[in-house]
Amino acid sequence: MLSKQVFLVVGTDTGVGKTVFTGLFARYLMDEGDGVRAVKPFCSGGKADIGFLRAAQGGLGQEDLNFWYSGELISPAAWELRHGQAVDFDGCIVWTQQKYAGAGVLLVEGVGGLLAPLAKGKTVASLGQAISAQLIVVAPNRVGVINQVLLTVEAAAERGLEVACVVLMGQKKPDDSVSENEDLICQNLPEMTGFKGVVEFPYLGPDASDPRLIPDHTNKAGKVLCQIAELLALSSPSGASD
Repeated sequence: MLSKQVFLVVGTDTGVGKTVFTGLFARYLMDEGDGVRAVKPFCSGGKADIGFLRAAQGGLGQEDLNFWYSGELISPAAWELRHGQAVDFDGCIVWTQQKYAGAGVLLVEGVGGLLAPLAKGKTVASLGQAISAQLIVVAPNRVGVINQVLLTVEAAAERGLEVACVVLMGQKKPDDSVSENEDLICQNLPEMTGFKGVVEFPYLGPDASDPRLIPDHTNKAGKVLCQIAELLALSSPSGASD
């Protein structure tokens, strides 16, 4: 495994499965013996995401994976406007860098989409730039996802961000677009240095975000998680078993 690899997990929107993917991928890498830390620097509106990432990593404290939190379901930048207080974006960067000082892989979960505002003049993309992260773009595998992914990738490229892969999250009721989405995304993406591919992630059921089921869901998605780890050069090709 290469050392000091930093990945920013971004969505094409909010509620697309970033936390489930991040937590299960972290758990998979931990089970494989890789030094990994998954963090969510900014979080608001409830602590379910923090709880999921804590459980995935053996019950870490909130302070171990979250820098800024608000109980209000608004973006950090909206919180700034509402309360007249500045969000410490620079402090978050220092905090984030400290979190991977002893880990080979850092997974940083963003909020919302790539251009979601985090502080005055700062977005999730700004966070990716500041920590020199490669992007893992997470999107729902349904009609409309092609446009959403291409817009996200284009915005990333304009800001000098490298997209490592796209993860399409399976839906409860797959629509007619699913069989072509992966191919059409690949065909329409611009040429990018470092891009590894598009991967379809299985639907894990309505309880996918239940922290108690993390071991079961990591196992259920094991082949895909292994595929992503290999694409990102986080493990050697192993042909994961059933």
